[in-house]
Amino acid sequence: MALPLRTADETVFVDRFTDGVLDPAQPMLGPVRDGGHIVANTAPGCWGPMITPHLKGGHEVTVPVAVEGAEVGDAVAIRIKDITVTSIATASGNDRPMEGRFVDDPYCAARCPQCGTMYPPTRLEGIGPESVRCAHCGADATPFTFTNGYTIVFDATRRVGVTVHREAAEAIARDAARYAALPARSTQNPILRFAPHDLVGVVARLRPFLGQLGTVPAVRMPDSHNAGDFGAFLIGKRHEFTLTPEQLALRTDGHMDCDAVRAGAIVIAPVKVPGAGVYLGDMHALQGDGEIAGHTCDVSGTVTLQVEVIKGLNIDGPILLPVPEDLPYLARPFT
Repeated sequence: MALPLRTADETVFVDRFTDGVLDPAQPMLGPVRDGGHIVANTAPGCWGPMITPHLKGGHEVTVPVAVEGAEVGDAVAIRIKDITVTSIATASGNDRPMEGRFVDDPYCAARCPQCGTMYPPTRLEGIGPESVRCAHCGADATPFTFTNGYTIVFDATRRVGVTVHREAAEAIARDAARYAALPARSTQNPILRFAPHDLVGVVARLRPFLGQLGTVPAVRMPDSHNAGDFGAFLIGKRHEFTLTPEQLALRTDGHMDCDAVRAGAIVIAPVKVPGAGVYLGDMHALQGDGEIAGHTCDVSGTVTLQVEVIKGLNIDGPILLPVPEDLPYLARPFT
């Protein structure tokens, strides 16, 4: 049966975030009308949430939006109209999980190594990789650190970036929230506070995309694990998000981490809960094809989507229609 919905809005503006968990039992925003728009201010994914133990999913995605008329067994076509990077700088690099600071999975089951508090609230003290402290006991509580990392600053047009030296990285770290352009309701610790600076003077082009774009799964799960590969790490674990293989099949694969999910592309996502629940986040300034240091370049940004219900298209996972220039020449469609 269709979800009983209020009068649908032409445009739903989103500036609220989950705690890293996708939960079909939680209320949604909206609804947005079939054919309407979702406009969101997203928070950085990956590294910021990775050093924020109270976030339980590895990312900080938007609160889902219900879509008028979307029923289980339908699909929703999500047209990406615009993606704009708002961060001035970010930091990234190769990660190392910190043993003793999580139960089975550092992305979704962080634990303070000193007082044992699960998902501990934290406070920031100074800058650097030991600046994330448990609010209860004061212990260094980040579940991840860098083996090698960098701080990158973008030009005004957000077309290129360059990695900076220690003095610049540390100056940025002291004003990290502003350089990250963190949305007001984001609760993550900005990764810029770590001030990594192992690579200096490396130039990179930007081509932003969404690492997370999809619909709510029919089972409660961490947002970063809403994918067939990463989701497999939830099977048979000791933390609260453990799943069986049958439960994992209820995912919607919204965490594609595919750089073709960019402005102009269309994602056709399955509807597995009434109202669909369109959510997004984990914006990357660049990934793949020559990215720096083998890890995503996480940024804040603004996104405009248009949604359309496709009745009776009962698909198990998403279908991605990339922009034509991302296709091999011989695979590009004829008009």
